[in-house]
Amino acid sequence: MTFFDISRKMLMVNFRRYRQYFLCNVFSIVLFYCFAAIFTNQAFMDPKSVNSYISSNVWAPSLFVGIFLVTFIPYSYQQFMKLRKHEYGILMTMGMSEREVLVNMLLEQCVTAGISLLSGLFLGTLAAFVFYFVIQHGIGVTGLRWYFNPASYKWTALLYGLTILFTLVMSVLGFKKTDLIDLIKDKFRGEKNRKSKRGRFISGVVLAAVSVPMMILGYVYANSGLWFVISLIFMFAGSGLIIAQVESLDDFWTKVIPGFREGHFLGISFNRQHAKSQVRISIIAAWLLGFCIFFAGSCVVMYPALTKDAIRNSPYDLEYSQIFSKNQVTDSDIASLLAQNGVSVRTVKQVDYLRNGAFNLLPLSEVNEEFGCNYHIPEGKFLMVFQSDLQDGYKHYFSSPSTVGFDCGRDKMELKSVGSDVRILFNRNPTLADHTLVLNDTDYKTIAAVRTDYSKGIIKLYSFGNWQDSGKGIAAVQKYLLEKNRVDQSIQQRYYRATSRIESYTLAKQSAEFLLFVMLFAEILFCAASNIMIQFKIKAEAEKEQRILFGLYRLGVTAEEMLAMIRHKNIYYYMPQVITGLFIGSFYGYAVNEFYGFGWQAAVYSLIIGSGLTALQFVVVLRYSRRELLGFGFFQ
Repeated sequence: MTFFDISRKMLMVNFRRYRQYFLCNVFSIVLFYCFAAIFTNQAFMDPKSVNSYISSNVWAPSLFVGIFLVTFIPYSYQQFMKLRKHEYGILMTMGMSEREVLVNMLLEQCVTAGISLLSGLFLGTLAAFVFYFVIQHGIGVTGLRWYFNPASYKWTALLYGLTILFTLVMSVLGFKKTDLIDLIKDKFRGEKNRKSKRGRFISGVVLAAVSVPMMILGYVYANSGLWFVISLIFMFAGSGLIIAQVESLDDFWTKVIPGFREGHFLGISFNRQHAKSQVRISIIAAWLLGFCIFFAGSCVVMYPALTKDAIRNSPYDLEYSQIFSKNQVTDSDIASLLAQNGVSVRTVKQVDYLRNGAFNLLPLSEVNEEFGCNYHIPEGKFLMVFQSDLQDGYKHYFSSPSTVGFDCGRDKMELKSVGSDVRILFNRNPTLADHTLVLNDTDYKTIAAVRTDYSKGIIKLYSFGNWQDSGKGIAAVQKYLLEKNRVDQSIQQRYYRATSRIESYTLAKQSAEFLLFVMLFAEILFCAASNIMIQFKIKAEAEKEQRILFGLYRLGVTAEEMLAMIRHKNIYYYMPQVITGLFIGSFYGYAVNEFYGFGWQAAVYSLIIGSGLTALQFVVVLRYSRRELLGFGFFQ
């Protein structure tokens, strides 16, 4: 029997111990492929098929999933190798050379990676069907079509291959620096005893507390990105110190609760023994859960915010423009067509306008009459109207020219600004220019009489009695205008289409639902990653823990007492990062969204979601602790 045969047998005998690494690989590949299948889909990413307002939402969660894959797989392999190094050390004492160990290590990893990739792509393809089905039928994005897409497989295989290559290089370099005796002892190496330092715990609380006013005063009210970064640094340092000294809570509970130390001395002892190696994992897990809670609360707030913005930016239920000899239809024809589809027309307005490549020109009298304004603009002046919603939460930069020149044949007309106003007069429409000027009627008529570089048109504005049920009627109007204009559908969509409130609302609703759906997967990923990292640590300590438990059993410690010890240990392993993540996610959910006017709503949603996650985690920890003890052979 060769060394490779022995190594293979050792791997197969302990396969249950190593399969978690395989499953982590498959899990990461499946999730990334699901997103790759979307962002490489040409139909979905084509603005002609799917509005970029929806498709652009795939990039952020795809980036998160990609970062997760390239960081989590090396970490899981590192934990896997901690269990394998001891076995390689034994084989080297039997005469296996370092070269043979490295060849075996590379071969083992390549085979595992190959099987993981094939399994992940197969399962990812099946999961992608679910993705497509939900997006098409649940959210209503009909422009997404499934087809065999080699690019999605290529990007997934490329990213995973580069990650495995990096992992192998780092593993080989680390192995060559390790002495034989360290390989054998690595599995059994304990941690140096350390005492909890209450001062560091208090310092962490102070740093975390200081980061709160920094964020609120510096970012929310002073609008400074620098304070946002500084607050994050303070919060990260504070949460790190708190988690690093979380066992100090045992001293606090001992003083507050009589008999606490006597009832939990075994669990306290075990926590102190492994506290040092737990710190890094717990900090990462806390921030993963914090991001999860933050994004969950923000996405829930974003849904009503986007739909409200869509309604505010579409004050009229139907709008189209008669210009360039297009959309030449009568009001009665449109009203009749809408009535046939169950839509009642309440009012119809029309406004004359001129436009060139930069400006819409509107006559003062019609603006005041139709839009209920009270503008006063003398001859030779103009008012610039910025059609923006100041309550949409975005930064707006308004810059109005002091003068605007017009070519009136032989003469040149120059109008001066009387100021500007921020008001949404009508819906956005492709037939209209980006900027709107309101002119005195005399100046407007002068320009309209010659209009050397301006085209004349009429804006039609309809209000319905029931816009929520106008989808079918709007679709009929769009089809009717396309037939009348006799242009290609892409030309109609780009230049001459009508716009409506129901379409804007539906688009915002689909965008919010799509973002919620894809972020849900990213959030599940964060939660799973935080727990899997802790699970790896528990598995690495399993044999040592089992020996301790059997020794205690021989001394007369009952199974119920051992269960209490394991529960105490697992509560300290799993719960501090959840509670820390709850605070981080809720606070930054408030701070970031308060800038857009939804701070308290985001904080409340984050608290609700985080509290539910905390309660679920606690129940799982209790059940997992009993299962862990069962795995050691107790409670039979």
